[in-house]
Amino acid sequence: MKNLTLENDFLNVNIKTLGAELCGLIDKKDGVQHMWNANPKYWPRQAPILFPCVGESRDGKINVKGIDYPMGRHGFVRFEEFSVVEQSDANAILELRSNQTTKEHFPFEFVIRVGYELDGAKLIQSFEVVNIGNAEMGFQLGGHPAFAVPFHEGEKYDEYEVVFDSPQTLERHLLTEKGLYSGETRSFLHGENRFSLFYELFKEDALVFKNIPSKRVWIQHGDGGKRLQMDYEGFPHFGIWSVPGADYVCLEPWIGCADMANQPADFFEKDSIVRLKPQGLFHAAFTISIVP
Repeated sequence: MKNLTLENDFLNVNIKTLGAELCGLIDKKDGVQHMWNANPKYWPRQAPILFPCVGESRDGKINVKGIDYPMGRHGFVRFEEFSVVEQSDANAILELRSNQTTKEHFPFEFVIRVGYELDGAKLIQSFEVVNIGNAEMGFQLGGHPAFAVPFHEGEKYDEYEVVFDSPQTLERHLLTEKGLYSGETRSFLHGENRFSLFYELFKEDALVFKNIPSKRVWIQHGDGGKRLQMDYEGFPHFGIWSVPGADYVCLEPWIGCADMANQPADFFEKDSIVRLKPQGLFHAAFTISIVP
């Protein structure tokens, strides 16, 4: 494993080749590190990529054409070493090809490329998935970056808020203890565009909003100041998560969700599954920006 560095006049970014995981996002204007520090007391990761599954698979497995394959929560690419296929001062592309290890969990031939590109005070994280096999393949895909909150010393976690780009009426989809969806929902926002952060907000796991109308969100101090912005057009679902007591919040754009508690066994019945024909190509991207 090694770390890659991208830098321009606005941002300094670090990426691990293990899992193609974003691990550093420094605002050069004030020197603030906006990525969570991966304190293992709470959560030892920073921005795992979720592929080929988002969330928990029922019974810890997927079933493809009658054969069971073990599948952990959020898939397996975060454990895989990526190759660097392109790198410049402000751009990097990392690639993972299916191999003997991946085939033990996922019986498809694929290539996944993860791109990082700096554009001013914006970081574009892109995904390209190619089906290089002879059969149709399916997959889910998601991001999971954890941002440090508060931004500055002397501030408190509960002084911050999450703000959407427009008023939202949202139902929170509830999870069982095993990380599956129970089918129950709970009203969360009623024509509002924001909510305050506090540690106990996540005591029942992630806030999950399926088919969310909003495609832009900010983390910001309640009294104003700079904002961390995420744009996620093309990702129908959105999760927000932290561990109670930890000073971070994850903004998670998803194509796909965890299984329902009564989920059918067939892998292709998963929520929002992307289907790719042989030699098919899929592309998606979200952006992270520092807004003064």
